[in-house]
Amino acid sequence: MNLIFLILISTVLHTSAIQSAYGRTSKFTSNETIETYRQRQDDATPPSILSWLQDGNIRFASGKANHGGYPRNTQRRMQIASQGQRPLAVVLSCIDSRTTPELIFDTSVGDLFTARVGANVVNDDIIGSVEIAVESGAKVVIILGHTDCGGIKGACSGLELGHMTQLLDRVKPAINSTNVRLDLNPELSMFVGERVVSNRRYIAEISHDNAEASAHQLLSRSSILREKFKSGEIVLISAVYNVETGFVTFNPQK
Repeated sequence: MNLIFLILISTVLHTSAIQSAYGRTSKFTSNETIETYRQRQDDATPPSILSWLQDGNIRFASGKANHGGYPRNTQRRMQIASQGQRPLAVVLSCIDSRTTPELIFDTSVGDLFTARVGANVVNDDIIGSVEIAVESGAKVVIILGHTDCGGIKGACSGLELGHMTQLLDRVKPAINSTNVRLDLNPELSMFVGERVVSNRRYIAEISHDNAEASAHQLLSRSSILREKFKSGEIVLISAVYNVETGFVTFNPQK
């Protein structure tokens, strides 16, 4: 399913969900204790965590963020989490300054593990970091690409500069996948338009495929993640953040 179609569907779903999301604040507020903070990780399920993140994104994109239940002061959560962190999810995202996961999903200190690297690509260190997260109790793994990604544009342009060269090489298979997909779907190709760096629709399509490729690599290269995924202990899903609207479009779960 292509990114543009997913965005159209998500826009409708977001619109209908915004009103109800306004009324749902973070599950954990300034009344929480060390015990309730720790217990929530045990009690939460992958579907409930994914729903919690989706609600948080709706609040963020709609200007109703409450910062994980600590809208004014995070001191209490800082004190609680300092006694031992219990994050619910891990997000692999790009280093782009517009894509901070803790903000995008309207969370607070101690809610998320985050791994950030240009163009949200996968290497051994990233895999190890995500494995640490799930072994520490995270039950949802999100690979978060985004629109207008400089890494994607650099790879499309054939940029070669220092260590960026090898990083951008990891993006090139996604470019090929996108071009093949567009070749097989003339209608979508016409809608996306010219396959050039200045075309944001085209870059968004590559970002979608690149996030999917990173998700596939995590599962194929990590036996820890693969076994937890197969057993249902974790959900692993790719998504694309729209830097213009603030909304995250989640791809269908694997």
